Amino acid sequence: MIKRRLLLVTLFCTTIGYSQNNKEIITNELTALFKKSSLAGFAVAILNKDKVLYSKGFGFSSRENKTLFTTKTVQPIASISKTFLAVVLMKAQELGKLNLNDDINKHLPFKVYNPNFKSDVITIKQLANHTSSLKDGKHYDKTYVFDKKIPPFYNQLKGDLKSEIKEYVDLFNSNVKMSLEDFIRMQYKVGEEYYSNDNFLNAKPGTKYKYSNMGANIAALIIERATGVKYKDFVKREILEPLRMKNSGWPSKKSNLKNFSSIYWYGFLMPTSDLITYPDGNLMTNIDDFSVYFLTMIKGYFGEANILSSNDYKVMMKNPSSDKFRKGIFWSVDNEKIGHSGSDIGVLTHAYFLKESGDGIVVFVNTSDTEKGALEVRDIYRVLIKHILNKSVK
Repeated sequence: MIKRRLLLVTLFCTTIGYSQNNKEIITNELTALFKKSSLAGFAVAILNKDKVLYSKGFGFSSRENKTLFTTKTVQPIASISKTFLAVVLMKAQELGKLNLNDDINKHLPFKVYNPNFKSDVITIKQLANHTSSLKDGKHYDKTYVFDKKIPPFYNQLKGDLKSEIKEYVDLFNSNVKMSLEDFIRMQYKVGEEYYSNDNFLNAKPGTKYKYSNMGANIAALIIERATGVKYKDFVKREILEPLRMKNSGWPSKKSNLKNFSSIYWYGFLMPTSDLITYPDGNLMTNIDDFSVYFLTMIKGYFGEANILSSNDYKVMMKNPSSDKFRKGIFWSVDNEKIGHSGSDIGVLTHAYFLKESGDGIVVFVNTSDTEKGALEVRDIYRVLIKHILNKSVK
């Protein structure tokens, strides 16, 4: 499965001796990395709990048109989108529309349960910390719907990779648009077309961690049903508008989003696309807008009530109950850092802040799955981490 394969990079592991207070040095280091990389473009930010310390774009949002990638360039942020889901989930609870401990079937228009444990309730909180026992299943990649046919770029790949990617391209080119509710129902309602025991773990809800994009999508549908407001509109009302994130959201005929980046998969330009499962990974934003949001989250963690109460932040970003688990309420939380990563077709993203200091980094990349791309993005992280650990930018 291609979608949301999280990039496993150790972010905050090594302090490198370097302390020069010079933003130009950061720019020079990142420029040097870009010039020898396979990446089309990227943008970064360094923040503390008070302000953005550094932000800049590198490379191209469009190689073909030589359009520069800047901090205003808009792109999907993949699974970092789930942090927005976390915020509005907490907001819906704050408004009394739902409770994290609710049985999901209290809010869904059809019953969803693990057939291996029919009497065990699945809660909203289990969706949010990825212990619901729901898997994405083999039909999950039907979520990609491209505006145009993907050309046969796989012919330029070699070996087994060529045939593997051809299978994906053929699948994507045959996908059809449907509603999020229908997509969920077809996989998890008994008797529907995509329903299978393979969509469920052989583990009781709440007992085993398994990252589940579809669990996130079910949570978004629950928000719609509980509030009576479309998920996109609820996110806009509760996050984007209060924070004046005018260049963020989901593309539509009514939106004013512009400055879109092209997306490059295996180094090849992809047609524009939409996701049926848009809540789990298709929010569009740029470094400037996202930095406003991320600063708000950091301030909330340190006790400031803003778009959520200070207590909601404590609940949302609480340490997992066991080292076997990895999430608070959709946020990745460990002993050192809080944030989320994202990986999708043509997209690699990271946003994390240190729990002790509030210092953080953001990286948005418009290229994925090139031969050395993961290592090249890792090197970008290391440059940023080096500077926040050594306080070389103020």
